[in-house]
Amino acid sequence: MKFGDNKKLYIRRALFVFLTVLTAAFQHTDIAVPDFFSAKAMLLIPLCVCIAMFERSMGGLAFGVLCGALWDAASARGDGFFSVALAIAGFASGAAITYLMRNNIFSALIISGVFCVGINSAYWFVFMLLKGYEGALGVLMSYYLPGALYSVLFTFIYYYIVRLIVQVTSDGKKIKLN
Repeated sequence: MKFGDNKKLYIRRALFVFLTVLTAAFQHTDIAVPDFFSAKAMLLIPLCVCIAMFERSMGGLAFGVLCGALWDAASARGDGFFSVALAIAGFASGAAITYLMRNNIFSALIISGVFCVGINSAYWFVFMLLKGYEGALGVLMSYYLPGALYSVLFTFIYYYIVRLIVQVTSDGKKIKLN
């Protein structure tokens, strides 16, 4: 197999890696994406979901690990929580599009919403509730859930960017997008 055989596929994935690194930089700086009251945008979750919708389960798994590793590298805890969570999100999103749902913006919003709320709630449960912090429920209601809902709004942006990249780098076969 020569490089020319899959040139557009390599270009597509290189663009996805670039978009992932750029999004991680935006997520970890407050200048690029401002907080909405106390809600901080977790941009890597909707990006991971949108890429996985077009790359399917194994590609989604790989990009989920990349998104999670970039998130874990910039977090205070280097425990790998986000690598595992986004790997699961990427794989499940790709599998859902392959077997259950159509690839459209409404599916992207549903899947992204489920994983934004699910990952934020799981993080809160593991690192706040199980540790016994006082006022953990207030933190969930004032920070984690609003942050998850704020993050879902970015699904619109990422879905259309990823879709454009896929359309531009397609190999001439008709891609079914509903």
